[in-house]
Amino acid sequence: MEHRAVSGRALPAVLFMGAILTTLPIWWQHAVPVATLDAAAAHAGHFPWVYAHMLGGTMMLALGAAALYIGWTRRRFRYHKWFGYAYLGGGALGAGTGLALALINAHPPYGVGVATGTLAVTWLAVAAMALRAAVHRRFDAHRDWVLRSYVLTWTFVGCRIAMRTPLFDSLGEEGITAVIWFSWIVPLIVCEIGIQWPRRAAAVPAREAAP
Repeated sequence: MEHRAVSGRALPAVLFMGAILTTLPIWWQHAVPVATLDAAAAHAGHFPWVYAHMLGGTMMLALGAAALYIGWTRRRFRYHKWFGYAYLGGGALGAGTGLALALINAHPPYGVGVATGTLAVTWLAVAAMALRAAVHRRFDAHRDWVLRSYVLTWTFVGCRIAMRTPLFDSLGEEGITAVIWFSWIVPLIVCEIGIQWPRRAAAVPAREAAP
């Protein structure tokens, strides 16, 4: 039982570190050109939205990681609430401007707007559930909803990693749309299995032990 508990703590830690390590180079490659205005010409006419989206996305990735770390380790826990509020605020900015950009849909392939708009709405809904759970002091549910929201946040990284694989090349231009759908739906399903699996496994012995 002790070995299982250690494994249960180790796996989220490994996944968390993997998310951080993959985020840093992708953020540098794609967010920094926006922050330094080098990408302004490529987004003429809607660059303010892109810049606000970059700011919100950066806050989501950094503050969400900090809030999760504090929540797991309980270190400096008095700051957890404030990091969480800042994460939700940055996420509202990032997802809100992402939805606006999806509606503008300025770059082909135009199916991307449907994928990114759906992602933005999903993130806002999941984040609202996380906040609601915290307000009602249902902290186990809050933790699960925050994990789901950070998986959706990580889509920024995941879709750009997926774009470098040959899997989607044969799909042509619309392969980009497929990448976006794939890079948030599949990790979210995996996350849900990870959340639910230990509970189902723990429930089986309890039922067997019942008279």
